Amino acid sequence: MAGGTGKKIGDNVYGYINVNDAELKVIDTPTFQRLRYIKQLGATDFVYPGATHTRFSHCLGTMHLVGQFTGSMKSRGIDIGNDKEEREKLRLAALLHDVGHYPYSHTTENVVVKEFKGKNHEEFGAYLIKKFLAEKLGSYSPSEIIDIFMGKRSTSSLLISSALDADKADYLMRDSYNAGVPYGRVSLQTLIRTMSYVNNGIVFERDEVAVENFLIGRYHMYRAVYYHKAVVSFNLMVEKIFELLVEEGYLTHPNDLLKGEDEIEISGYTDALLMTAMHEYMRSGKDGFLRSLIRLFLSREPLTCLYLSPQASESGTIPKEIAKVQRLSGDDNAKRRLAARAGVDGEEVFAVTMRPLSLIDEKTKVYVRSKGELKSITESGGLVLNMVGSRTLYDSRVYSMPGRSKSVLEALKRYLKK
Repeated sequence: MAGGTGKKIGDNVYGYINVNDAELKVIDTPTFQRLRYIKQLGATDFVYPGATHTRFSHCLGTMHLVGQFTGSMKSRGIDIGNDKEEREKLRLAALLHDVGHYPYSHTTENVVVKEFKGKNHEEFGAYLIKKFLAEKLGSYSPSEIIDIFMGKRSTSSLLISSALDADKADYLMRDSYNAGVPYGRVSLQTLIRTMSYVNNGIVFERDEVAVENFLIGRYHMYRAVYYHKAVVSFNLMVEKIFELLVEEGYLTHPNDLLKGEDEIEISGYTDALLMTAMHEYMRSGKDGFLRSLIRLFLSREPLTCLYLSPQASESGTIPKEIAKVQRLSGDDNAKRRLAARAGVDGEEVFAVTMRPLSLIDEKTKVYVRSKGELKSITESGGLVLNMVGSRTLYDSRVYSMPGRSKSVLEALKRYLKK
């Protein structure tokens, strides 16, 4: 697939990203260009104004880092990515791993999967690749690329889908840079220079400090940015607005995208389309909950946070109070009963369970090799990981529409005391 001169693309994180002609054929398609108009962090820019970067730049950055990691491993004689064609496939998989994201990224994906029983972004991305990009992949089949980012290629998939991979390294660097916070600024060159794989796990040669920095930095990014109470509030609003606009017919149902034959039409399914639908609904003159919610969002007025009390415990042991709040987010009837006790409508109460946070992802083993000996990162001598590596932070929250907080809070207190 190599050949031609390719291009250098300017990037605010890495300076320049080298792209070959084969990759440009993929980039210069409506399907991939759609990612220019999907923000990486949903509505996070309502709290961190600089966080307007897109899935487009993140995918380029992930591809760049995959090239850096495989190049380093090749120079050290490590098998993964050592074959030229394998490295090309890994770069393409990194480039396309997020091509299936919906407007506002993960925010609306929750609705697509849970409420509409649709495809997640990886599954939708696989569909788009097979439908519109197969001829752009040269001698490689869509399944060869898809299997890598879907985690079906054991060792090589770890470069894009694991506890410590190119995807996470890029989004930590990119998100922290654009949000203007220091937490995700990892020791990237050390990770690139020392990383390899063994037995479906990740191995770092000697420098466990850089690994700890990465894992702790990711945790801090979640606490400070991704799980910021106002960020979560605005994303909950987008989630509900998207759901109701689809039900009202102001937005194409995401499952109907699978019936489309026009690549240009599907490439218009972006953040801008959702914003346009909001304004169209406001001009319609319709009244009610959806109008109120859109008005709040467009005015940057967040929901009121009534319960926010993250608690740490041993992994798999959910604190009792957190578990009670989790029931509200997983059981609409329970939430409606709480709302009824507060004298408000059920849709005016929002309950959400955040993904539990652990420093170590149990699905992927992380090792440090020192003096020829392979040890788990939690046993390698780092004080922080030794102390809290097996613990998890659990976090469930309750929000309400402004003006409803007093009555909902009283009902919530009674519910938690039972």
